[in-house]
Formats: sequence, C-alpha cells, structure tokens
Amino acid sequence: MCSNKVLDSVRKILNYSIKRGGHDRVLDKVDLISAGNGQLIAEMVVEKQHTNVLGTLHGGFTATAVDVLSSMAVLTHPRVVEDIDSAPNSGVSVDIHVSYLNSAKVGDRIVIDSETVKLGRNLAFLKVTLFRKDDNVILARGSHTKFVG
Repeated sequence: MCSNKVLDSVRKILNYSIKRGGHDRVLDKVDLISAGNGQLIAEMVVEKQHTNVLGTLHGGFTATAVDVLSSMAVLTHPRVVEDIDSAPNSGVSVDIHVSYLNSAKVGDRIVIDSETVKLGRNLAFLKVTLFRKDDNVILARGSHTKFVG
C-alpha cells in the first residue's frame, strides 16, 4: 500500500523530528519520494553540510540516514500503518551496521532505499541501500535491527 496518505504521514513524522532541533535536523534536505508496504524511498542532493573533511558524504550522515529512514520504513509496514498517525513509535534500535562502499561528493543526487525485511513480534529487521542516482553506484549498505515488542 503506497498511498499519498502514508507518504504524507511519514513526511509529517520526519518533519517533526527535524524541526524539534535534535540530531535528525541533518536530514532536512531529504525528500521522501514514496512510502508503503514497509518500504521508503528518499532522495537528496549532497551539500557541503553533508560532507566530511575530504569533501565526500560524511559517514555519520549516512549512519543517521540508515537509522532514521529505516525507522520510518517500518512505520509503513501493513501491520503498523493503520496506527501511523496515532502512535508513530518505530521501536528501539538494537543493532545498526553500515558498510561504506563508495563516496559521493557535493552535487551528487543520492537515493536512499529503506526496506523492512521482516517484522516479527518483537524484532524488526531492516535494510538500507544508498546509491548515486546518476550511475546507480552503491555508496553504502546498512542493516538495522529494532526491538518493536
């Protein structure tokens, strides 16, 4: 179920998280493209604020994107989506792992594809792939396990 309602709900949740002024504010340039069935697709253009001292996409930004956007993806899972507006609680992180495979520089458009692999009774298993939109080169792969029980 990829509906405008689900996408609008997830956008509101992300915007709230950004506007509250915590660490998630680094995601303010992320544009959510589609959401539903446990999957979330986002895009953004890398700007200087997203880079490290070498001028490439910062690993901390990538890890934050894996954490937050996979958490948003689980909210769109068919078992959760009915309550997305009333109780947007995606659980608590148990494990996050990121493999950094290639770099992106200022001006590169990247896609962040977050997917719920499995939503069990107590744990959600999520995966995220970041890639450059122009050439589909994979930048990073992430896995995220959340306690949702």
